[in-house]
Amino acid sequence: MRHAMPETQTTLTYDCPRCGAALSFNSDSQKWDCAFCNGSFTAEEMEEILRQQQAAQVDDPLEQCEGAGEDHAEEVTVYTCPSCGAQILTDQNTTATFCVFCHNPAVIAGRLEGAFRPAYVLPFVLKKEHALQALEGLCKKKPLLPRDFTSTHHIEKLSGLYAPFWLFDCQVDASLSARAERITSWSDSSYRYTKTDVYQIERAGEISFSHLPADGSKGLDDSMMQALEPFNFGQIKPFSMAYLSGYLAERYDESARDLAARVHQRIESTSRMLLRDTVAGYTNVSPGNCSVSMRSERADYAMLPVWLLNTKYKGETYHLAMNGQTGKMVGRLPMSKGRLAAWFGGVSGILFAVSMLIGGLIK
Repeated sequence: MRHAMPETQTTLTYDCPRCGAALSFNSDSQKWDCAFCNGSFTAEEMEEILRQQQAAQVDDPLEQCEGAGEDHAEEVTVYTCPSCGAQILTDQNTTATFCVFCHNPAVIAGRLEGAFRPAYVLPFVLKKEHALQALEGLCKKKPLLPRDFTSTHHIEKLSGLYAPFWLFDCQVDASLSARAERITSWSDSSYRYTKTDVYQIERAGEISFSHLPADGSKGLDDSMMQALEPFNFGQIKPFSMAYLSGYLAERYDESARDLAARVHQRIESTSRMLLRDTVAGYTNVSPGNCSVSMRSERADYAMLPVWLLNTKYKGETYHLAMNGQTGKMVGRLPMSKGRLAAWFGGVSGILFAVSMLIGGLIK
């Protein structure tokens, strides 16, 4: 079998200009902090640090790596940690990670070039501690959660990830036909009257969608990512690799064109709902035909902040995610069969008592 060499990528760590230690993004101050000398740097200062580091960087002409066979060459990439020199394997979509030896953050710069360079980044606001607090709060809202879950579950993974998203800006022309009824009733001394007025409703308008997000990673659950919305895009920034320092990041493996059908379906259902909501003041409304045509469309590549949490309980792993900006957490947790049976029995008992009471009053 012919052997191929894994791709070797240049990595960046953002070094403190005072002491040389690695810098990480602080979501509280929205600055980059050094844990050793307590230095703190703004986005503008980080750009200057990056410019100086790139100017001083010299490629090693002898640097190479042997290893994986041809079948795996596209799946494995080797990068050299600029802090300790260790060689680390990553998958082909990883763009920011940590060195498992020295634990310094590293950004794989070559994976963020050309079509893979995001236009925007939405910085993290919330830290790991907030994700743990959100899980605790979510557990309190689950009355059917097993009683021993909070004391026996084991968190296997908690990672801050800049997830690849496409932000769609669209303008559509939409129209809706509906049949509506307005029913009025009155009575006199002899009869009760009911009048039904029937209307043919027509609605049409231009609807604009701005920054409609769709995740561009096959490895992320689409419904879970959508459930994390809304994001506050008023805080979005032009992309800078410095924001990735201290977090994991992935580049997209689904293009905007790949996601177009899913996004269009969402736009159509939302347009239908918006037009339907304008039909008010009627007793009954039966929506008919709805037409949505795309007038203009564009999509920008962005990285959005997501905390991913995996926890294990009685041999099963449960996956959750938290919006790294707003703190909204979504995911599946276990359900106690005993508590469910008790709840169902209690509800059934109440309904039976109410029916008996109503039956007694009727007699």
